[in-house]
Amino acid sequence: MPILIRGCKLFDSVNKAITEDVNILIVGDHIEEISHTHIDTPPSGHIIDAGGCTVIPGLVNLHTHPQRRHARFMEHTVPFRIGASAVEDLPNTQRLLWAVKNCWIELLADGVTTMRAAGSKDCLNIELRNVFKEGMFNGPRILATGAILAITGGHGTRGINAAMEVDGADEVRKAVRMLLKAGADWIKLCVSGGLAGIHKGDHPSIVEFSYAEVRTAAKEAHKRNRRVMVHGMSAESVKTAIKAGVDCIEHGNLLDDEAISMMKEKGVFFVPTMSGIRRAYERERDGGKAKVADMLWEVISPHESVVSRCIDAGILIGTGTDTLGHIHQEIQMLADCGMSRSEALSAATINSAKILGLEKEIGSIEAGKKADLLVLEEDPVQDLAALGKIKEVILGGNIVNWNFLVKTKEGY
Repeated sequence: MPILIRGCKLFDSVNKAITEDVNILIVGDHIEEISHTHIDTPPSGHIIDAGGCTVIPGLVNLHTHPQRRHARFMEHTVPFRIGASAVEDLPNTQRLLWAVKNCWIELLADGVTTMRAAGSKDCLNIELRNVFKEGMFNGPRILATGAILAITGGHGTRGINAAMEVDGADEVRKAVRMLLKAGADWIKLCVSGGLAGIHKGDHPSIVEFSYAEVRTAAKEAHKRNRRVMVHGMSAESVKTAIKAGVDCIEHGNLLDDEAISMMKEKGVFFVPTMSGIRRAYERERDGGKAKVADMLWEVISPHESVVSRCIDAGILIGTGTDTLGHIHQEIQMLADCGMSRSEALSAATINSAKILGLEKEIGSIEAGKKADLLVLEEDPVQDLAALGKIKEVILGGNIVNWNFLVKTKEGY
């Protein structure tokens, strides 16, 4: 059914500007026409009167774990490492059902129309992608990593049992090939320690995979035109990953100036996931785990400075929430670190689309692109709180509601 959005403001994520009094015609799954002049209502078309509203591209979450996102809503004082571990230990049938529900929440409530599912054991995120792609249910566009790769006893294997353990270049090569065979869109490696197992000897400062192992993964992925994302918190782990040829750094809490310079020189992307890490700290603190919370704070305290320096360096930054974060907060935190509100909105749309290699399809509102749009009641360039005032979510030319979510391609 064609959709005509009439009389809106339009956020141009490429030029980071607002255009007044725009009409947008959507036909099928794409944007057919954008005009300042009258557009005739198509036969059997649906009209959205958007006077006073602002239309922006659908948001992109580059780092999420849909199978455990509901850990975000658990009892406030339950530490993250306990809640997330309990979720990951559920049977796969329950984890998949939770993942579907969590994706619907992110789509409907937050306006996330595209996400990169950044790792789950048993390649559950690939199955989730296929559930939506094949039309069993409708949901956001998903790119999936399959399983996360970690060294034996490394991050993702302590506290939260969510990673595939591999050691040495040969094991890494075989694991990457298996993930590509399973249909992975990205490959994810844990090159440093992290926070989830911090009570069991894990720590963000630890460098885990070697250069040879990371280089092997990057070469195998790039042969199949797949990109590599790296969990990297310490500066040395990120330097190792960049030298090995990876494409995207996640978290980056402890980066130094040399690592930032290397990222800029090599064109490596950055997804800081500030909101998720901050929330992990708050959960540990509020759960009375003072020692763990203090260790987390050692990682959080320098994070904003790192992100600000990456902004100043001109590194391409995208938005990701990890398990506990929120996409709207992530955008606000980028603004707090020095981006203008327009730049922060572009980070969550066209910048993130570029990181995924999908900038010709999504991320901006242009004729011929996928019709992934949010109709907001207010202007987010004036106040980012407007992101929480969603009037309509449009995904692939469809207004997102309950009937759309449960409808299959056969129409049942």
